[in-house]
Amino acid sequence: VVLIEGARKGEMHEVENTTSLAFKEGSIMYVHRIDTEQGGELWSAGEPDRRDVLTILTVVFVLVTVLVAGFAGVRAIISLVGSLFAVIFGLLPLLSLGAPPALTCVLFAVGLLVFSMLVTHKVNKYTLVALLASAIALVIGAGIAEIAVEAGNLSGFSSDEASALYFATGGALSLSGLLLGGILIGVVGVLNDVSVSQVHTVVEIVGANPKLSRKEVWKKAMRVGREHVGAVVNTLPLAYAGAALPLLLLFAGSTAPILFILSREVFSAEIIRILSGGIALSLSGAIATFCAVWFLIPGKGAHD
Repeated sequence: VVLIEGARKGEMHEVENTTSLAFKEGSIMYVHRIDTEQGGELWSAGEPDRRDVLTILTVVFVLVTVLVAGFAGVRAIISLVGSLFAVIFGLLPLLSLGAPPALTCVLFAVGLLVFSMLVTHKVNKYTLVALLASAIALVIGAGIAEIAVEAGNLSGFSSDEASALYFATGGALSLSGLLLGGILIGVVGVLNDVSVSQVHTVVEIVGANPKLSRKEVWKKAMRVGREHVGAVVNTLPLAYAGAALPLLLLFAGSTAPILFILSREVFSAEIIRILSGGIALSLSGAIATFCAVWFLIPGKGAHD
């Protein structure tokens, strides 16, 4: 290989390909250098340079989002970038410094919820009602997840990365708390979707027929909400299953009893993540509908 970046640019070295990837002439990759005790150097191939494909895909994502959603898409992208910035430069440093993972992630999840909803949907009474509903559902989901993590005796050592992180921090980081925090961070975006949709459903129903009572609006909005929540809740397990497909295939051929396999932490943690998130999502639809009906529709008498 020829080094094309860095202080030793232009040098040529023989590298060993210890990866499972096939490189050919013209391939661009990162390389690792190790100094030997004899004063020499060992070079090995690392990851390919994927900046081009990542850049192109990011540009396409931004263009499609803006073309389809207009200025709302611009606000959504700003919200996404801001949320990622907050996680990378706010949450992760705090956790690295020893902040309590569970409490820190709960506070950050609420903060991300506030930031993303206000930026994406602007500051108005509809967004504030949806934000209230999402926050209530998030707190309930956090309580359920914490109880499940404790009752399930989950250690947080469900992956090689978690084990490496534990030893890298000298055991100072609570991996079970980190697991709980990850559950909450992962469900924030979908809570936003369900709550905002239900609030605007109520608004549209009232706009179409202002004579409807609160009870009638509630019933109509919940008919829509049940379908929406059903679709979103179905999405969570499929998303996790897609991400963990190699792991699922690994255990598909196992001769161990299915209940034993499900009791392993690597699976139990994901099941608790899915179910806790699903509970929070289901509740967010009902809570958002109730809040919208209560706060956005003027009282019409005792019969409402």
